[in-house]
Amino acid sequence: MHLGFGLAWIALLASLAPGDSGIGATGAQLFTMLMTACWLPSWALAAWQVRHRRWLSLIGSDLLGAGVLVLLAWTAYVPLFFFNVVWFLPVALLPRGVLSELLARRWLGPRS
Repeated sequence: MHLGFGLAWIALLASLAPGDSGIGATGAQLFTMLMTACWLPSWALAAWQVRHRRWLSLIGSDLLGAGVLVLLAWTAYVPLFFFNVVWFLPVALLPRGVLSELLARRWLGPRS
């Protein structure tokens, strides 16, 4: 659920990207960039969060994951993507672990 939620968020962000804006990236290019640089690295975080579903662990891991992505966005990705780095921030700041847990508890009930 965590990975699906992140994928849907990336698709929504890519659909909102204007093709003729000053950043020069189309929606498809933005989708590819966010998939490779934001979604694929979140597999490890998602795997960890599946095993550690306590609220404190989820909040802490979401904050840590967001901090790492924001740090990468402002360091390693700036020379590669220039102004497109702003699109990394909404992906990083989405608390996917907490939201996934809320949805799972609502639809599946509390775990035993």
